[in-house]
Parts: sequence; structure tokens; C-alpha cells
Amino acid sequence: MLNKATSYTYTMYQYLVLHVLIGVVVSSFRGLAQVYLAAVLLYFTYQILQHKDKAFWVLAGTGYIASAEVFLRMTGASPFWELGKYIVIVFMLLGMFYKGFKLKAWPVLIFLGLLLPGVVVAYLHFDFFGESFRKTILFNLSGPLSLVATALFCYHRTIKMKSLLKLVDVMMLPILSMLVYIIVYAPSLQQIMFTTESNVAASGGYSGNQVSTVLGLGMFLTYVRFLIPYKNRFLNLINIGLLGLFTYRCLLTFSRGGFVTALIMMFVFTVLFIKWAPLVQQAKATMKLVGLGIGGFVIWGLAMAVTGGLILNRYAGENARGEEQDITTGRADIISEELTAFLEEPFLGVGVGMGKFFRYELDGQLAASHNEVARMLAEHGFLGILALLILLLIPLGLLLSKSRNLLMLPFVAFWFLTINHSAMRVALPGFMYGLALLNISYVSNTQKKRKIKTTAVSRQSTLP
Repeated sequence: MLNKATSYTYTMYQYLVLHVLIGVVVSSFRGLAQVYLAAVLLYFTYQILQHKDKAFWVLAGTGYIASAEVFLRMTGASPFWELGKYIVIVFMLLGMFYKGFKLKAWPVLIFLGLLLPGVVVAYLHFDFFGESFRKTILFNLSGPLSLVATALFCYHRTIKMKSLLKLVDVMMLPILSMLVYIIVYAPSLQQIMFTTESNVAASGGYSGNQVSTVLGLGMFLTYVRFLIPYKNRFLNLINIGLLGLFTYRCLLTFSRGGFVTALIMMFVFTVLFIKWAPLVQQAKATMKLVGLGIGGFVIWGLAMAVTGGLILNRYAGENARGEEQDITTGRADIISEELTAFLEEPFLGVGVGMGKFFRYELDGQLAASHNEVARMLAEHGFLGILALLILLLIPLGLLLSKSRNLLMLPFVAFWFLTINHSAMRVALPGFMYGLALLNISYVSNTQKKRKIKTTAVSRQSTLP
């Protein structure tokens, strides 16, 4: 009979092969992406309903969907745009139906309450271009609502470190399918004309910003399993290869947000891991990091060669001729206009979804916000500032209470950095914020039994 470690290794091999095949098949037959979505929903709904460990399967189902959301969009599997966020909300509500939520999570409900006046303000002033009020509200609030649902379910909920690592593996799988899809579906790198702009062709024909965000998360997830390895050498080699591929393809999107966010998450996690790990693991991690640094230089050199050196210009904020250009690619102008909206309506803001209409009146362009912080200020006013402060203070409170979550700070970093370059266009930042609120147990069942036995013996020895 196989032990648990060996059984999990074989299971991971099967899942990896399956998700490579999904990426290959969907790249050739895009219509099958809808079958893939239906199968995923049925699988995780069944697991949540049937298993005793419902908390893990709720997190696994929502984590998988959040990671797969961009892949589902780019393959046309989603019947409507915000489906991924709605599925996250439904799974989290299902989890709270079975497992409830902590009453200590009341600050999350206050955050939700602070968003509602903005809906009323929008309703009173909405009369633009024949657009749907409902769609406008849901487009802007579905991200915060998925954050609220995840935060309510995760707040102070305890799971084992082993379960968190399994969740990391689950979230990596659909990103692997997306990586394979991009490699197969996109033109060959020799046919792609690289400039210093975000590259749609190298991103599989989709938004480079969103693809970069997901591939950056893939970089971080594989990096976690690089420092906290599997118990199988070959599986670790596969993981290192995936880390390199995620990094390489993330660079080629020419969208910097996901790549820079991944590097910051990796740095924060490395500092925390080395600080908390035993001396032996610290020494191993140091040796690994040396090898990783060498590998990083090789990947960067390869990206330089493929792009004719333009990748360096992109990260230096220069155009193809080496001249300085707007490093924010127009986002600074949008933020400036959103601050103008805040100054005009400082208390309640201009209303949910009304920011782009306000900007249209200023410069005649209907550009959606890329920065959630600025959008909250413009559309929710002073209440938006309070809402953002609550989101920042919740993990800070957990940190001061010595909440045991090794990945808390990297997850919070992902949320904050992502909403500043991509707003909450996808479910991932809100979901990752919720994961930061988990409490992680690092004691195994064997250690618990030993502790109980030692305590019992100690009590017996003190009896008269």
C-alpha cells in the first residue's frame, strides 16, 4: 500500500499531465473550454458537498476558479465577463452555510456597508450613453463583493500548513493550462513583433496586463514549492522548470505589473521563510537562492535575445529608440482625473461606476480605471478612504496579534500591488486578500499526539 506522501505525488503527476492536455486541447478546440468549465464546477461542487473537510474544498474550489478566470475569459468559456467572481462568491457562501464565519469579522461587514452609499449616488445621477445601470454597478463592485465573501469565510479560520500547500498546488494547475495554451496558441516568437508596449500576441491574443498578473502568481506559487519542496525529487525538478517557464512568459507579455508583483512577493516570502525556518532549512534555502539567481540571469538574457533588447527598454521606461516615455502608460492621467473627482465630491464621491463618465466629461475618453485606490476615492469619497483603511488595518491587526500565517504578507502584497495596476478586474486580488486572513496550524497530527501523551504523563507524575 502506498503511503500518503507517495500517493499525493502520483496524484500530482496525474493532475499535471491532465492540465497540460487541457491547455493543448483547448488551444485547438476552443469550444471545449466550456466543457472544461462545466466539469470544474461539477467536480468542486461535488467535493464540497461530499467531503467532511469542507473548508479546504471551498478554498480549493474558489482558488482554482480565481486562478482559472483569465484562462476561461481568453478561451471564451465564460458566458459572461464577471462569472469567475460570482462563482467565488457562491462557493464562499456555500462554505459559510456549512461552516459559518467568525463574528470577529465584523470589520469586513463595515467595509461592505461603506460601499453602499456609492450605489445610491450612482442611481441618482446615472444617465449616460444608454449603458445598463446594473452592469455598471456589478462591473465595479463584483471584485469588492468577492473580497468580502472570501474575507468573511477565511477570517481567523484555522487550516493546516499541509492544506495550505495543497491549495498552492491546486491554484497552480489552471495557470499551467493557461501557460500551455499561450505557448501553443500564440504565434512563434520569431513571428511576433515586439515593441515597448504590452504584447497581446505573446499573451495568447488577450490582455497582457491580466495574463501577466496570473503568470506572476504562477511564479510565486511555484517559488513557494521551491523553498518548501515536495517529497519527490522529480516533482521538484518539474516545479523548477515551471517556475522558469512562468517567469519567461510573464516577461514576454511586456506587462510589468504581474512580474514586479511576483518579485516583491517572492522577496517578502524569502525574508519570512529564512527568519522562521530552522538552521538546516535556512542553509538549504541559501544554496537554492544562489542557483535561482543564476537561473534568473539566464532567463533575462534569453528574453533580451528574443526581444532584441526591448525588454530592458520596457522596464527602464523607454521607447524603442531609448527615449523616456510615460512609465505609467496613461494611468497617471486617469488617477489625476479621479483625484479631481474626489476633490469635487469629497464625502460620498461621484457614485459607483461614474468615474469613467466623469473623465469623459473632462477629456472625452471613456477609459476604465486601472487603480482601485483612486477609483475608491473618486467614486466613494471619504467613505472610500475609510473602507480602504479597514482593509489595511484588518491584516495589520492579525499581524500584531501574532497570527500564524507565513504567507499573510505576500498575499496582502499581491492584493495591494495588483489593485494598483489592474484594479479588481479579476477575482484574484480579493481572493488572495481573504487567504491572508487565515490562521495556519503548523503542528502535525503526530506532534499533537506526542504533546497530549507528554501532558498526560506529566500530570500522572504530579499526582500524590
